[in-house]
Amino acid sequence: MKLKTQNLKLKITALVMGFLMIISLTGCEAFVKKFRRKPKEEKKEEPIIQPESYPDVALNKDELYRDYFLFWESWADELVSFLKDNANTKKQKECIQQAMDNLLKMQSLLNEEKAAALDKFVIELTTVKNVLFQSYLNSADFSYLKNKVERIKAKVHRDFVFSKIKKDLR
Repeated sequence: MKLKTQNLKLKITALVMGFLMIISLTGCEAFVKKFRRKPKEEKKEEPIIQPESYPDVALNKDELYRDYFLFWESWADELVSFLKDNANTKKQKECIQQAMDNLLKMQSLLNEEKAAALDKFVIELTTVKNVLFQSYLNSADFSYLKNKVERIKAKVHRDFVFSKIKKDLR
């Protein structure tokens, strides 16, 4: 009797295991379908490229000079505010570079006499730039540079403001 019950248990276990194996191999399609993520459909749209041509609006020299002068003053002010020990060195370098660029653009619009007068300030600003691009500066260096840039800015503003220079444009 013991053998029959063990044999019966073995047959039932084999039957259940077989049934489970068949179910796991075939699976319930509705069940799988319900919980399977559907792939997202990607819609690829072709970009429409229509180049737009803008008319070449050449500003007159008066407006250009005013703009460059305003940019010069703005970058010089920003440079003065960033000439500190703990200030961002990249920002300092960007400010001096932009200030130099705008000062040179102003100079290119002036006649030879006034351009030569502005050249003195370009040289002074170049020395400030060279000092700034050195590896390490202390607080005394920053104080010196700050005063120098403020003096350059004041002199350029005094001598090269548009109202005084408009007759000397090329």
